[in-house]
Amino acid sequence: MHEQGAAAQLTLLARVGAILGSGLARQETLERVAQLLVPAFAAWCAIDLEGEDGALERRVALPKAFPPLPPDAPHGPAIVMRTGEPELVREITEDALFAAARGNWGRLAEMRALALKSALCVPLTTGTRVVGTLSLLATERHYGIADLELMGEVARRTASAIEADRNRANTQMLFEASPTPMWVYDFETLAFLAVNDACIERYGYSREEFLGGMTIKDIRPPEEIPLLLADIESHHGAGSRVAREWRHLTRAGKLIDVEVTTGRIDFGGRHSVLVVAHDVSERKRLERRLTDAEKMEAIGRLAGGVAHDFNNLLTVISGYTEILLARDRGQELEEIARAARQAASLTRQLLAFSRRQVLHPTKLDLNEIVAGMETMMHRIIGDDVSVATRLAPDLAPVEADRAQIERVILNLAANARDAMPHGGALTLETRNVELSSHGADALTGPHVLLAVSDTGLGMDEKVRAHLFEPFFTTKEGGEGTGLGLATVFGVVKQSGGGIYVYSERGAGTTFKIYLPAAARGEDEPPAPAGEPEPAAGTETVLVVEDDRNVRDLVRLLLESNGYTVLTAQQADEAVRVCTELDVDLLLTDVVMPETSGRELAEQVAAAAPGVRILFMSGYSDEAVHRHGVLSEDAAFIEKPFTERSLTTKVREVLDN
Repeated sequence: MHEQGAAAQLTLLARVGAILGSGLARQETLERVAQLLVPAFAAWCAIDLEGEDGALERRVALPKAFPPLPPDAPHGPAIVMRTGEPELVREITEDALFAAARGNWGRLAEMRALALKSALCVPLTTGTRVVGTLSLLATERHYGIADLELMGEVARRTASAIEADRNRANTQMLFEASPTPMWVYDFETLAFLAVNDACIERYGYSREEFLGGMTIKDIRPPEEIPLLLADIESHHGAGSRVAREWRHLTRAGKLIDVEVTTGRIDFGGRHSVLVVAHDVSERKRLERRLTDAEKMEAIGRLAGGVAHDFNNLLTVISGYTEILLARDRGQELEEIARAARQAASLTRQLLAFSRRQVLHPTKLDLNEIVAGMETMMHRIIGDDVSVATRLAPDLAPVEADRAQIERVILNLAANARDAMPHGGALTLETRNVELSSHGADALTGPHVLLAVSDTGLGMDEKVRAHLFEPFFTTKEGGEGTGLGLATVFGVVKQSGGGIYVYSERGAGTTFKIYLPAAARGEDEPPAPAGEPEPAAGTETVLVVEDDRNVRDLVRLLLESNGYTVLTAQQADEAVRVCTELDVDLLLTDVVMPETSGRELAEQVAAAAPGVRILFMSGYSDEAVHRHGVLSEDAAFIEKPFTERSLTTKVREVLDN
């Protein structure tokens, strides 16, 4: 018997280390280790690992033609796994062979023929747990303590590599399965090195695009890149576990708000940074809504307080002016009186916005009010703007102050006139609607809709954000007080309703006012029949809508009623789907960033004539038709819609 010299031991350990550090797959690594030991150190080598159920699983046995030593053999893997202590058999006796053969005379004969001399089995231990065993059989030598210690070190290093591989696999699994977007980028080049599925889904790029040359600058707004680079440099690539809020850019060009935490890691020997990005767009939207609501409430309180105190001053001014006018009808006093009346009008508007004016609500028929004001609106609007009304029959009554509702209509009409300097069309519509948590006010139940639409210049998001604030105006100085829409806002809110605006630059504007429907009197006509139950179907519907939330909602509503729903964001994708797949109905938004719904419908009609088409929009249907966007006979459904109204309309178009 002889034992390995120190130089040979170091050489063996170095070669084992090279194999374990080569980055090979686990099974190939174990086989390479066994090949290193056979035949130089053993005639037979086996590596057993603990399985998911705790039982030993033989992963390697070299040479394969060698009669396998059973795991439960004396001094074998089972006992080593249980005790965690190595087993050394310096001399294999006839009794040991007989016990290992378990009474199988054929196997006993095979073992005798091998002329086995010695055996050892050592645990694959990480220091805290045993993950498997390494077993060796020798025919040319007798193992000693030095051999046992050497194989113990080989086993320890192998176990550490196995555990590290398992940890990497678990980490990779957690990385990939995380519902939160995560990625790794190179600190020097800023290139993406790894991305998970959530990142691909949220940002819209494929994995190949991310890893094919993109950098983290590609998902940032261009104007914020200098700030990004400065922030990275200030941390020297170490990352920060303190959450930071940034804006990111998706492949579709949409800006999202994200909360980012980062950490420095070594990724394949490269100085890298791990990023976890939580999408907080919805939270930020709710925060902005709350901030806006608090701002409007604060402005309302201020406006109400100013109006109240100012009315006291106006009372004094007006009173003394009347006294002086009774003595002397001078022109100067007339001007003072006129200015006082104008100031009083302004304070009434401030009180309307602050919802502190005294209302005298009565049961009103909006149809009668709109019809009665049509002649007056013609005079206000002018000859170059046509006025049309579309009044629903059997309209439910509302409880509101008649004078204030008339003021609302006049203010909206005047606002529409200013938005159409070169003429256009104004449309007033009424309708009974059933709402379910609609809009920021979460309006629910039966309401009466008053929609005022124009074909004017429209407005962008920045203007819409400040539209109802007192004294906000886009007009030139001296041309308006900025209180008209603030007054409308206050009257509607004080009447228990909600007001919403739909507008795009160059596409006109629709104001939608929802007022709670009042109970009908005994002499009033009965309420219209409720909406029919949702109309189910099995056809395939392609939904084209640039707003993801609306798109997802429509898909959910239709799929729950049996339809097969496909979705698309862009016109070319929609046309391709209609030509390649069996699409029965195209449901498309009217106003979209790149291609209008009408243009898309024309392309689909040319490519797939059999596809039926249904349009939808936040603008009212009458306004859309009068804009010239759609023909009068085009199928149309107005947002917001309920599940019943949507499925009924879809069924109607498919069956027509």
